[in-house]
Amino acid sequence: MKKILTMFAMAAALFVASCGGSNTPSDAVTEIYSLIIDGNYEAVADCFQYNNVKPEELEQAKAMIVSLLSEKMAPKLEKKGGLKAVETLEEVIAEDGQSATVKVKMIYGDGTDETQDVKMVLNDKGEWKATMGK
Repeated sequence: MKKILTMFAMAAALFVASCGGSNTPSDAVTEIYSLIIDGNYEAVADCFQYNNVKPEELEQAKAMIVSLLSEKMAPKLEKKGGLKAVETLEEVIAEDGQSATVKVKMIYGDGTDETQDVKMVLNDKGEWKATMGK
């Protein structure tokens, strides 16, 4: 269960609409979580890098992310009073500049919090995207 929440939390931290204009991994993660707070799971799905997904399967992969977020993550967030805020604690960019890990603190409506590491990659368009890879 925690892995599912972690994966979905990862899926939740980039921009406000299309997840493409973030200059830093931390900005991108903040975007994702803003979208999660707003319940805009379709836009969250656009914030992922879909390596190893064939172009004809891209929409299906995005639909799977939306489904997982709405069916698994949303009820968990509701039990905790919603996700109220996210704070960036640390950003570590790899030496090659192509990947990063952003440590965030998620603050829930019931007063509890949780830290999460979000893995990010820089795509060929220069956009930071979340990845489910390790």
